[in-house]
Amino acid sequence: MVNRDTLAEAIVTTLLTSGPATLLAALIGVPLGAWCARKSTPSFQTLRTVVTALYGLPPVVVGVVMYAMLSRSGPLGQLDLLFTVQAMVLAQTVLILPLVWGGAWAAFAKVERDVGDVLQTFGFSSRQRFWQEVRLARYGVYHAVVLAFGRAVAEVGAVIMVGGNIAGKTRVMTTSIVLETSKGNLDEAMVLGGMLLLMSLVLVGLASFVRDWRPTTPLPVEGSEPVKYPEFSEKESITINVIKDGAPLLIDVVVELEPGSIVAVVGESGAGKTTLLRALAGLEGLERSTGPFQTAYLPQHAASLTTTVAEEVGLASSSFGEVPAAGSYFLKTFDLLSVEHANTSTLSGGERQRAALARQMGLHPKLLLLDEGTSNLGLKHTQAVEQELLRMKDAGGCVVMVTHNMLQAKRLATSIVVLHQGRRLSDDDPLVNSIMAHG
Repeated sequence: MVNRDTLAEAIVTTLLTSGPATLLAALIGVPLGAWCARKSTPSFQTLRTVVTALYGLPPVVVGVVMYAMLSRSGPLGQLDLLFTVQAMVLAQTVLILPLVWGGAWAAFAKVERDVGDVLQTFGFSSRQRFWQEVRLARYGVYHAVVLAFGRAVAEVGAVIMVGGNIAGKTRVMTTSIVLETSKGNLDEAMVLGGMLLLMSLVLVGLASFVRDWRPTTPLPVEGSEPVKYPEFSEKESITINVIKDGAPLLIDVVVELEPGSIVAVVGESGAGKTTLLRALAGLEGLERSTGPFQTAYLPQHAASLTTTVAEEVGLASSSFGEVPAAGSYFLKTFDLLSVEHANTSTLSGGERQRAALARQMGLHPKLLLLDEGTSNLGLKHTQAVEQELLRMKDAGGCVVMVTHNMLQAKRLATSIVVLHQGRRLSDDDPLVNSIMAHG
């Protein structure tokens, strides 16, 4: 039978080794992953390949390197850490860091693809944006950290080389299993293996519970008064040129923005409509003020930034103390009361689009940029959105909306911009007349 005191010592040493190593790797790897996910240069793509290759970093290689560094003749020899728990923690941290780094990188890269433009233009501070990204990437980060912990707790080579497998000091569960097997005590080795597996399952289960925990009492939604949109300050005439990879996407496109206006942007697919909105949002080189009381941008593929509809419609006021709450108003106006406390992942496309629009309009913007803002909506909800856009226009705000619905453009717009192959067509162009006549 396995000695209980020996087993307890091995379990405690395992936790004191793998736990801090996983925590250190997460504290280093998660911010690194978030930072690298925002980079798209070739050098970072090469770095990502290297980090991915290090997923299979051999433990004995880490053990040899760490032993050489911590030995008396090594650069860290004066620390006298060899054959200690601290040395084992360092070795395991080096071993699992690529798993956390690469896994977090992939998770944050997905967030950047899905909602990067919204996060960049919402007005968040660097700290607010980081924690918002963490919440959105939490499932991917969770899996990366759990995978790293699993490798750390099952590792033998590195810890036995720098720890020495000293009884009562550096002997962990895996090295105990190796020792008992080498002595021919297979029953004891099997018991230790079962205990190691059970310990891993319990710890991973606790981590999963913490990841998915939500308050049992939903937060109240506030702000039932209609939004008081600020007036767009003064008329602007903006000339936009966008060149990517040597190819011109927009060429001398002039857009006039003025108080109390709705500008409709139309044209065939690939004409540059989305690029135009991105430029007006400051995402294509132009300097633009975005966030509360400034410019709000909603991309074509609306994605959620929070877990519930209530959180989504109240995100602006909860993130910025100076922004009046308008959650209740938008829940009623955009017919979202029935899904107020629903998880955003369960929403239909139309519900998600209305919730995202409410989130952006909750910023009280003076300039609203909508890319196909009603494309997933039925007649009833389209009318509700259009009424709110007209209310913003009447308050002196400015709306620029991309639409394929010419009837909607004619119904709402004070001016229409027709794009063709990256250029704005003049009002007397035959193609414009054809679009206006048959659109």
